[in-house]
Amino acid sequence: MSSAARQANVGLDLAGKTAVITGGSQGIGAGVAIRFAQAGANIIVVGRSSTRLSSVVEEARKAAKSATQKIDFISTDLSLVSSIKSAVSTIEAKSNGSVDFLVQTQGGTPNGLYELTSEGIETHFATQVLGRFVLQYLLASSGVLKGTSISIMAPGGTQIAFDLNDIELASTKNSIRLSQMGAAAGRDGVITDSYTLALQSRFPKIRFFHVFPGLVSTNVMANQNVPAPIKYLVTYVVNPIASRTFGNTPQSYAEIPVFLAGNKQVDELVEAQGLFLDNANKKASLSPYALDKKNQDAVFEKMMSYM
Repeated sequence: MSSAARQANVGLDLAGKTAVITGGSQGIGAGVAIRFAQAGANIIVVGRSSTRLSSVVEEARKAAKSATQKIDFISTDLSLVSSIKSAVSTIEAKSNGSVDFLVQTQGGTPNGLYELTSEGIETHFATQVLGRFVLQYLLASSGVLKGTSISIMAPGGTQIAFDLNDIELASTKNSIRLSQMGAAAGRDGVITDSYTLALQSRFPKIRFFHVFPGLVSTNVMANQNVPAPIKYLVTYVVNPIASRTFGNTPQSYAEIPVFLAGNKQVDELVEAQGLFLDNANKKASLSPYALDKKNQDAVFEKMMSYM
């Protein structure tokens, strides 16, 4: 699908539009930021490492369609609710109160370690699940986010039940790492599906996409303390092979979120496939849990309780 999106994006002009990309200091996020710059958009890249963010901003400026584009970054910890709230204020100021596209890529593969942030929230959940909700909700409810929000993460699959009282999966913290990783991966998608539907119902003028990237060759897993056998297998064997065959590089995959955010042809795609998509931009199956309106509302209220 990335090749089809690339063809559709030829000549795409996003001059005057503003895109915010989180997790943009490396991997998919960096690729997406640079591709938006090539299309003429103003860019705000959000992540933790100011050194890596500076490098991405430099590359985006080189790739930019015009020297007048505003390309900047915000260095913050996206695992902390307090930091996200501060970042939202900065985003509003840097964007003059108008963000057209929000693309979230932070987090990634769970590492099977139960660790807490300085705010007392399980770290992977805080970054991958809660942080994405908080940023979307605050930008949407303030009226800053105008058009499209895209969360890039694996979908929720077929999970039927979920215990919201154990949303941080404290019950698994003494389990083996692979078991914790599996529980977190299932939780991430089903909860994100649930609150994405809840956000859509509350902010109908904004499109909230949840898209699965499939295999994209990045080195992000190397920085996440994933168990060595899995990390090395994916980083040095699976990803390189996939990127040359059925997968993508960050640069090639970036065409898809840019297509979903700024291409007029996306209207036809949404009408046919919806807002939950796989790596071929085909309709992704949601879990029965997420499809239940009562669960959507319950998850939304649970997310709000963290703020």
